[in-house]
Amino acid sequence: MHEIGEDPLFLQVKSRDTVLIGEDEICKVLSFVGGARDPLAPTLFQVANVDTGEIKFVHGEEVREIVSTYEQEVQKRLESSTEGPLSAFLPTVANYEKKIGKKKLSGIRQNRQKSPTRNPSRNSNN
Repeated sequence: MHEIGEDPLFLQVKSRDTVLIGEDEICKVLSFVGGARDPLAPTLFQVANVDTGEIKFVHGEEVREIVSTYEQEVQKRLESSTEGPLSAFLPTVANYEKKIGKKKLSGIRQNRQKSPTRNPSRNSNN
């Protein structure tokens, strides 16, 4: 699998990479814990299973393959023409209105402003 002089695969893994754990478990790396000899060398990884959502710690030797690095995933998103701009997904009033297909929220805000105030002492002239 790896030559003797080559660094172990788990030393190349970074946070947010997608990795193969064991035989058939694809996980997203959330964080890692360094070893006693070298705190910057990852030995334990906190991962989230992409199918089940299970979050657990795995030893670095259990990593079989780096399926996709975070940089590769970002590059794919930038090159993808099927996805629209990020602004189409952000939680804005316009996007919310499109999603639910109901009357504009601005009308609801205007009705709230017309209703009487809750604290009448502020409106009194002293």
